[in-house]
Amino acid sequence: MRRTNLAWRAAVAAGIAAVFALTACVGTALPGPTAVPLRPTESASFETDDLTDLMNQLVDAGAPAVTIEVRDGDEVWSSAVGVQSSNSELPASASNASRVASVTKPMVATMILQLVDEGELTLDTDVEEVLPGVVGGRDVTVEQLLQHTSGMPDYVEALALGDPTQILNVLDNGRTQQELVDLALGQEWRFDPGTGWEYSNSNYVVLTMLLEEITGNSLAEELATRITTPLGLTNTSIPDGTSMPANSLHGYVVESGLSIDVTKQDASLWNGAGAVVSTPADVNTFMRALLTGQVLPPQLVGYMLRLNDEGYGLGVQARQDQCPAGDATIINSEQVDPTIAPSADAASSESATPTEAVAAAPSPSTPASWPDAPDDGSGSVIEDDLGTVGVQIGEPGMVYGHLGSGLGYRALTLSSPDGLRQVTVFWTASEINQDNDERVHLAYDIADAALARDC
Repeated sequence: MRRTNLAWRAAVAAGIAAVFALTACVGTALPGPTAVPLRPTESASFETDDLTDLMNQLVDAGAPAVTIEVRDGDEVWSSAVGVQSSNSELPASASNASRVASVTKPMVATMILQLVDEGELTLDTDVEEVLPGVVGGRDVTVEQLLQHTSGMPDYVEALALGDPTQILNVLDNGRTQQELVDLALGQEWRFDPGTGWEYSNSNYVVLTMLLEEITGNSLAEELATRITTPLGLTNTSIPDGTSMPANSLHGYVVESGLSIDVTKQDASLWNGAGAVVSTPADVNTFMRALLTGQVLPPQLVGYMLRLNDEGYGLGVQARQDQCPAGDATIINSEQVDPTIAPSADAASSESATPTEAVAAAPSPSTPASWPDAPDDGSGSVIEDDLGTVGVQIGEPGMVYGHLGSGLGYRALTLSSPDGLRQVTVFWTASEINQDNDERVHLAYDIADAALARDC
């Protein structure tokens, strides 16, 4: 929820130069849609002692609990170290729910892109046309909100969370979306829309307001209808007020020698910027479904994963993969809309029947609302010598996900572009000023090691 840790910038620096260098044509046959099970079916055969050692180091660094799920194709390993609460001896479990903070953003971005697919808006839609006055009369587009290029100030900076003696009072009092927007607009606008980049939670509050205005439903209702119910994410929700599911992990702010239990937080404070509660398994399932084109058409997934110079896409962050770069991930023409393919003759195959798990996912019925397919890189439509058409998903040598920087709760999820290699880590401690939190670096070490199982 708080500002994204800038370690992402350093992590992607070596890979950004190659991100847009791929061509949009190939000479060999394209693979079909990756046959990835939505949930793994086998216990892991890979080594995990190093991961457990790193998790214990994270507990030693002050996190009461660390939970994880690692996936490698059909295989899965989940584990936990530490305790559910510092006031109890109950051991933490990977099935314990936790606040995921900004890991909420890929979910909100997915729902916004579903509205694009449905023709309810486009990425170029002017926010003022739908929500007059919400962005102060400035020409801000949906895409600028998704990618943090709007220039809108971050409302979290005005919540007065820097005083440990007052933090519980702040967290216990809910805010309306308009109140959060007013906190943002009470600050100086960072830059003119589209002329810079700065991570701001306010962007995702406005996106939530758009979602609710267009659908007539709450964010929690849309999350259930569009993501959690179709994918069977039974442990993922947006709680009411300060409530949390039974047996949830407690979160702690560690500051000046104090450890403050901040489990009780009104979800309205974080809204679409970070209100979701989930488990590592549910987050991995969502990310796998997203990357394999099961909740969005492949072109929109590919476009979502196109990165700016900060390593940020549309609600998705990227990091350099620890495994050597291989071939680009391609989803073939069974899930490609022919209206944006390079040639009409190249995309003649019929649409595949959706699986039961994702039958409620939207279909590409209104491609005129989609962004133009790029000429190369992620989201580009690729044709081989035989006329088979596919869409490139992400870039070789990169992994995709998001860092969640919540108060007392932190989360990190990363997946390879094909959805085969995945890791999600939760830990339950943070500092108020999180810029140099050593626990974040340890979490990155865990994620890097987990994704390197198959190298």
